[in-house]
Amino acid sequence: MICIRRGILDNAGQTVTYALQSLGWPEVQDVRIDKVIEFDLEESDWDKAEAIAKSQTNEVMEYYELEEIN
Repeated sequence: MICIRRGILDNAGQTVTYALQSLGWPEVQDVRIDKVIEFDLEESDWDKAEAIAKSQTNEVMEYYELEEIN
């Protein structure tokens, strides 16, 4: 999962927050739009998974978390 760092303005999330509030859900606050990238490796290779995630992340504005799904 690739997430925008806290403190960085999430324009898409802010737009969704306002849209949901205007549609009748005033309790919705602070929507964040993140990315989930799912890929299969032939064997568990965390170095390769780390390289893939890092290549898709703007590390100035985003961070990533890896999770193995069985």
